[in-house]
Amino acid sequence: MSPRAGHPGHARHTVLVVDDVDETREAIVTLLLTKGFEAVGAASGGVALELFAAGMRPCVVLLDVRMPEMNGWELWERMKTRDDLARIAVVILTAEPADHARAAAAGIRELLRKPVDGRALVDVIGRHCDRRHVSDRPVL
Repeated sequence: MSPRAGHPGHARHTVLVVDDVDETREAIVTLLLTKGFEAVGAASGGVALELFAAGMRPCVVLLDVRMPEMNGWELWERMKTRDDLARIAVVILTAEPADHARAAAAGIRELLRKPVDGRALVDVIGRHCDRRHVSDRPVL
């Protein structure tokens, strides 16, 4: 799905949704677009890396943990090897038991359980996009 300009309140809030389940990814992207964010979906970690290589720098990456070929943890580890990508806020979305200690140790900003509440998701994105240049500390 291609990016679409949001309303002025979220114009700088670009979100990358990385999830291999088409229905989940498309539902989250659609929700974010209706809330005025710019949102792009990636079906895998490899697609996300291609978007980064093409210059995409979202303020938040919503990252599924369980994906084939490259799971969410592996994608985050690859992102951390580049300073410009390591500064992007990453929020893990998972149906698995929450491992807040692992997420905090890895530098993940937040961990949300699926199914994700839309209001909570919008709040998390707004919080991290608004403060991405102010603080790099996780808020788990």
